Amino acid sequence: MKKLKMNLFMVAALAIAAITMSFKMADTTTQWRYIGTASQPFNDASLWEQGAGSGCGPAGAKPCQLNVDAADEQELIDYFSTVSSTDVYNMSTKKN
Repeated sequence: MKKLKMNLFMVAALAIAAITMSFKMADTTTQWRYIGTASQPFNDASLWEQGAGSGCGPAGAKPCQLNVDAADEQELIDYFSTVSSTDVYNMSTKKN
């Protein structure tokens, strides 16, 4: 009986740890705002800066805000190396 209680305690501790980790991992996205023009490539990390987009709407010729798992410009460069300019436009949460 003592071993069963110990096993249940261990399972509960692991479940709590897993739930806590999933919340921390889900909160890794960073907001980026596009500072380039509509004629420049949207997947150029140098044309993005951290922060929420302003003056954004649901439609427009260029992306305004993008939420991705990239904490700094190098991570954004790495992320953009896997997607096209059109992909970035389509993934942007707001446009202008």
